[in-house]
Amino acid sequence: MENSERETSFQYRRFPAIPRTVDSINPEKDIRVRLLGKIIDSSNGTIVIDDGSGNAEVIIEENMSASTGDLVRVFCRVLPLETGYELRAEILQPMNGFDMDLYKKIRG
Repeated sequence: MENSERETSFQYRRFPAIPRTVDSINPEKDIRVRLLGKIIDSSNGTIVIDDGSGNAEVIIEENMSASTGDLVRVFCRVLPLETGYELRAEILQPMNGFDMDLYKKIRG
């Protein structure tokens, strides 16, 4: 196999978005996380999600729309900072109608 063939066969793979609670996010180890929670505030390109373990501010893009009170699943990139971390949404998925009680029973 020639070099040019190897270079074109390489495919970029993202790290998986690991399901986490807000209080279990570790910016030293987590690269991408998946959060499920209710939006308790939204303004100026950010939303605040409450998942029962805590609140997290997530930076969203202009084309992502959600309202306060909506249940959402957010796939985020975790960016470590000197103190704490920043979450940047890659995907914002509405989950209204989702049975949270059943989910909690199954998850344990």
